[in-house]
Amino acid sequence: MGITFKRKIRHRGQEIGIDLGTTKALVYVRNKGIVINEPTVVAINNKTNQILAIGREAVEMIGKTPPHINAIRPLVNGVISDFEVTEKMLRYFLEKSEKKNFLGNLFNWSRLVVSIPCGGTEVEKRAVEDAAKSAGAKEVFLIEEPVAVALGMRLPIQESSGVFVVDIGGGTTEAAVISLGGIVVYRSLRVAGDKLNDDIIYYLKEKYKIAIGERTAEMVKIAIGSAMDLGTNQDAKIKGRDLTKGLPKELKIKEADIREAITPSLNKIIDAVQGTLEETPPELVSDIISSGIYLSGGTSLLRGLDKLISDNIGLPVKIVEDPITAVIRGIGLALEDLNQYQDFLININREKPPV
Repeated sequence: MGITFKRKIRHRGQEIGIDLGTTKALVYVRNKGIVINEPTVVAINNKTNQILAIGREAVEMIGKTPPHINAIRPLVNGVISDFEVTEKMLRYFLEKSEKKNFLGNLFNWSRLVVSIPCGGTEVEKRAVEDAAKSAGAKEVFLIEEPVAVALGMRLPIQESSGVFVVDIGGGTTEAAVISLGGIVVYRSLRVAGDKLNDDIIYYLKEKYKIAIGERTAEMVKIAIGSAMDLGTNQDAKIKGRDLTKGLPKELKIKEADIREAITPSLNKIIDAVQGTLEETPPELVSDIISSGIYLSGGTSLLRGLDKLISDNIGLPVKIVEDPITAVIRGIGLALEDLNQYQDFLININREKPPV
């Protein structure tokens, strides 16, 4: 049996990690921790092609802009949909996280570790790498989100036992079984928090003939949303436009309405979890029966979702500590010792053009 020698990753200036999500970006700077947590929204003036705002300022503009201004998300379902805008957004987040005077000259030597969905194609991975390098990074490593979650939880993924992580974010649901430092089986589903918002918007439009925006749907989902009947029977007032009269309208909706709206999408998530288990080797399934399923991502905080998955799958489900920051904490752990964790990182090698 041969001995494999790892290439030592040398430090070259600032090292930064980014959880680049559909709805949020979290930035981790080595030796500093998490320094940025902002929405991945960009406001653009269509007439001048000028970026007006990024992050929190831009998210305030959603649904409120005149025709010549668009507040957009440059990532859709965890994938870059607008390369140029993503590059500018990344540059903004990176520059904001850098020390203005001291590290400015070293910025082009920065090393980035960026999270990606485990279902990403080679083209999608290259798009992330290209955007990061265009934003100023010299070297880019990618890490799959479920692996980052497991690292952040300090789960024994380098051992031969199976670990099952389900990360439900804004754009994607990632269900993955990890063993011996790699993903054995996975399902990547483009159904997550944003899809639940769309479900709520469509449901209210069809049942109550009221039009609401994305932000209102998100707020009502957080306020009274639930994955199953928990006996709380909460309600909430929403404001929108009456589709029959075209006038403003206020309506009280019940928890059961939101649950009915999102149940079809939740069933798809459960099917993805079940499908992943069905493809998992029996020896790893026996480990998962003992350890259960680890649930992470912002949408995992939907009330009753852990119990709904547990009841349908027949396994214990544990929501990880601070599920919104689970991915970035794993990226941070990798950044603190890149040589120890380099096996978990993806570095896309490109062929050099002929001279």
